[in-house]
Amino acid sequence: MIRKLFNLSFFILFSQSIFAYDYEFKLDDALISLKFDEGKISEIKFEILRNNQKHFGIIDYSDKELNINLNTSIITFDEFKKFFPKPQKNNKLNKKINFNWEIAELYISNEYSLYSNKLNFTYNKGFELLTFYDSKKDFEFSILPNLNGDKQLYLSTRNAGQFFYAQKITKNMIGGALIGKGTFRRFDDYDLTIKVKDFSVNKKSEFYDLIFTSRLLDIFSILQNKQDEFNYLEVPLKKKGKLFNFDHAIMLGGTVAFSFKGEANPSKKTAKVNGTYGPLYLFEKNFQNVPFLKELFGKNVEESLIAADFKVIKNGNKTDFMFNPLSILTPGKTRNFFDVWE
Repeated sequence: MIRKLFNLSFFILFSQSIFAYDYEFKLDDALISLKFDEGKISEIKFEILRNNQKHFGIIDYSDKELNINLNTSIITFDEFKKFFPKPQKNNKLNKKINFNWEIAELYISNEYSLYSNKLNFTYNKGFELLTFYDSKKDFEFSILPNLNGDKQLYLSTRNAGQFFYAQKITKNMIGGALIGKGTFRRFDDYDLTIKVKDFSVNKKSEFYDLIFTSRLLDIFSILQNKQDEFNYLEVPLKKKGKLFNFDHAIMLGGTVAFSFKGEANPSKKTAKVNGTYGPLYLFEKNFQNVPFLKELFGKNVEESLIAADFKVIKNGNKTDFMFNPLSILTPGKTRNFFDVWE
């Protein structure tokens, strides 16, 4: 219903003059009214009732720009994504568009919502900028122009676990503070480096056994029963079309480090990840500058003296985890010569 009403609104909006007098159109769950000035539309108001929640909107129409203001009481994140504006270059639009959407509650999950949210974007012969934030700044997202002509992509959240859950990336991260920075070209073409601090992994997740095994030599985390807790995650990713690629990603916790790379296509629910973990990698780093000993230790997780390889393959609702036990017996700097995965 909402999409049909928007289509009707914009059909009327871009028509030069189809009525000469004010007009009101009613449906069971929607109302739209038009105002005219000298035979041309000057304002559109609409009200929509959906899932017992009201949505209001006003579109002010002038010769040079459109001001679109929406107000929603509550909406789920999945519904929000359907109507999230993704404006690209359109040669048929010759007016500046200022879009503002206020949302009282953005429902993420049973445990988490964002309140008093504001979404703003500006389009002027091409997409110019976009900002989104809630009143407590628990989540912020922006795409802003740079002096060099590119656009800067920025996001932050105080609950990385709920962010990844909302994006249907994973439901197995708990908590964590996230910051992301990158370069934006289009909504299906951008680079972004995500960094997360101080989070934990759901002990009921399918891959927790891999996490637990990787920390069997991490004495301090075992004594404190904190094998599920990690200090840092960094993922440099690139999006082209519907495909995400990531390389040289790293996750640290206690003495263990994970390094991984791969690709994912959320629309097809597929992913492939190749990785290595070093159960004593952060301990080994203490000796990397010690004469005679530094030759034993590599410069990264893959070259760690003690390390093991793993793979994760997701296809639909099925996820397979594979661990290569022989790789842990192979010296780090020669491990790839004996790769049994390929």
